Amino acid sequence: MATSDSRTIKSAHRVLEILEYFDQNRTHATVMDMARSLSYPQSSTSELLRCLTRLGYLHYNRFRRTYSPTARVALLGSWVRPSLFRGGALLHAIDSLCEKAGQTVVLSSACNYVVQHLHVVQGAEAGALPVHVGDAVALLHSAQGKLLLSSYTNEQVRSVVHRLNAEAGDQAHHVKIADFLDELEQMRKGGWAVAHGADGHSAIAAILPPLRGMDRMAISLVATTDQLLQRESELLAAVLHTRDEVAKGCAEAMPCAVPANVVPMKQEMKILSYRRHYA
Repeated sequence: MATSDSRTIKSAHRVLEILEYFDQNRTHATVMDMARSLSYPQSSTSELLRCLTRLGYLHYNRFRRTYSPTARVALLGSWVRPSLFRGGALLHAIDSLCEKAGQTVVLSSACNYVVQHLHVVQGAEAGALPVHVGDAVALLHSAQGKLLLSSYTNEQVRSVVHRLNAEAGDQAHHVKIADFLDELEQMRKGGWAVAHGADGHSAIAAILPPLRGMDRMAISLVATTDQLLQRESELLAAVLHTRDEVAKGCAEAMPCAVPANVVPMKQEMKILSYRRHYA
């Protein structure tokens, strides 16, 4: 038992050091970069990085074979001392939208061929849908997923659809590429989507502007289909206003010039030496 506990503590220790490594160096890194800088065995470093990627905390660039933090890492401590740390345009806009609409508001990003919810503000009205951070929805069959895919090129979309169609056991879940691309083209024009699910849940989603060094994200308001249909025009206008407010605030704080892709490439930077902060 003591050995098991010590291994668990060591793993937790290393996860925190990996996150602090990115915080200090502010760039992507390979498994070997991380293992050498932190003096970890390559095998356990690779396993930890894959685990953090599956959980949505790291993005893996399979072309460069590098890892980098996702927006979920940035949102981890946003609730601590909000008067000091929660003053950015994005979280403030999400709070305002939730308060105005009374329904649940979700911030999502694409991760490992699914859409993962990074941040959730629960609606205050009766009947507001419960959504949890870390929940995942289908990339091809959700308003958020389609919007995020609309930021890809058509060739990239085809590759994703071919893969997910091949992995889907049920033919009913297969997507026809030609129809899907037509749908994405319409979304590209407005940057928003409305989806009504068979389970009685619906969503209005808008894609957020690209930010340097961050994944593409979508903000969405989720509600029961009955609630959304009764107020669809009002809620759509509120979501689009929130998107525009975020775009304005982010443009003032951080000008962006990134490729049109869900996960922008970062420029090459030299990885500096790393000093451990833990005993």
